[in-house]
Amino acid sequence: MPKTPASKTNDTTTQPLVLAEELLSHDGQYRIGIMTLNSAKTMNAVDLEMVNLIDEILARWQNDDGIVAMVMHGAGDKSFCAGGDIRQLYDSMQASGDDHLAYADAFFTGEYSKNYRVHRFGKPLIAWGHGFVMGGGLGLFIGASHKVGTETLKLAWPEIRIGLFPDVAGSYYLSRLPFPIGHWMALTGSQMNAVDCKQVGLVNYCLANDELDQVIEALRQQPWQENKAMNNQYVRDLLTAVEQASECEFPESNINGAKAEIDRLFSPLENEHIASVSDNQQLLIGITSRFEQLESDSAWFNQGRENFYAGCPATAHLIMQQLQLGKNMTLKEVVQWELIMALQSVRHPDFSEGIRAMVIDKDFTPHWQHKTIADVPITWVNGLMAPLWSDGEHPFSEL
Repeated sequence: MPKTPASKTNDTTTQPLVLAEELLSHDGQYRIGIMTLNSAKTMNAVDLEMVNLIDEILARWQNDDGIVAMVMHGAGDKSFCAGGDIRQLYDSMQASGDDHLAYADAFFTGEYSKNYRVHRFGKPLIAWGHGFVMGGGLGLFIGASHKVGTETLKLAWPEIRIGLFPDVAGSYYLSRLPFPIGHWMALTGSQMNAVDCKQVGLVNYCLANDELDQVIEALRQQPWQENKAMNNQYVRDLLTAVEQASECEFPESNINGAKAEIDRLFSPLENEHIASVSDNQQLLIGITSRFEQLESDSAWFNQGRENFYAGCPATAHLIMQQLQLGKNMTLKEVVQWELIMALQSVRHPDFSEGIRAMVIDKDFTPHWQHKTIADVPITWVNGLMAPLWSDGEHPFSEL
């Protein structure tokens, strides 16, 4: 069946931004939905139009009893999705008049709503993690019921480098990773390969990237039925069988090569149950001190250290709040809370400065509002978490 555009085209290409394809099962009774993020030149970074189109596809297939399973992947060889189109967010933050923040507010509200729908899709949803899976792209990927990591996977929450925070349910997932991997990923933005990700539960299967077509064809052959639990079992069995038969060589675990250093770095936090900003400041100062003392032969660990040093001090404070508060929140509560922080971030200068330095001017030298973690006032962190609406007026109050 030919691919049908799920979107109008943009100004620079005749290709739709998102492709939606429905393949018949072998018996002709059911269909498998194939959604392709189709902006390879931007590493499938999502803008507001793509967010809305993805949400439309998800809603349509979620409510269509003829669709029994879905595959979500990115076009090209480089990326599933490298995150949100932060250039457009930057333009929105720099705009004046009625345009000031209008796009940014709409983008984050739409993105959070769309990603929450992924979590609640209810049918087998395979997310194909090849190349970069980062930021908002990771938020889209991680809600899938069946997450595949390929030999090219580079998965990360790198927001500390741009003055945002690990968003789109990062608080929920990072706080539930085996300690201290959530702290490491969030505070350093380190890239994880497929072996790392399976080891900590961020992916379910390690498959070769060129096995996607084989998996899609095998999905067409499954004995689909109305029972969603059985359909999920069919997908688990299929992906497990392909994984066991695969001859693909995967890179060695980065985590295993730096585990001793990471454990020493974060060991004082293991039994801490403190959520106040002032107490977290002392914990962060301790992490900084231990980073300075640790020596490692791991290039991956040392790169993470440099990312932490160069990262936004206010973001580090938000991350500590995420890791301590997020583990006691439901997914719905996390989505509601993080939308507040996202909209506050576009109203505070660090996020704009981070994009300028890393993406716009590319001088890679952001001038953060506060030079060190110790310089960040408690009031500044509290301001980044302050609701923008009165009680009952949150856009997701009825989520």
